[in-house]
Amino acid sequence: MNVKVYFFKEPEFEMIIKNNRISNHALFTIYDLVWESEFKNIVNAGRIWLKFKEEDKPFGIPLRKKKSHDKIDVGDIIQNSNDYYLVDTVGVIKIAISEK
Repeated sequence: MNVKVYFFKEPEFEMIIKNNRISNHALFTIYDLVWESEFKNIVNAGRIWLKFKEEDKPFGIPLRKKKSHDKIDVGDIIQNSNDYYLVDTVGVIKIAISEK
């Protein structure tokens, strides 16, 4: 199972995500891939969110040294295999990626 974490570059994210959807282009334009790993066991997005929320260096070394923020925050995205989850104030919300 491949898990990726994207950090949002901009402070406002509400205008971009509508009806729990974001475009594939917007994902790679306004988000930075900061962490990626492959797990042998099934891991849910809530557990990933909690690990990033509590620890300074969760799961080892991040892919990027320079990030817009240090800890996972509202508006960041967790990709768990083919599913995408938007980080909310408490927990995560499943979103869809459109090809537009």
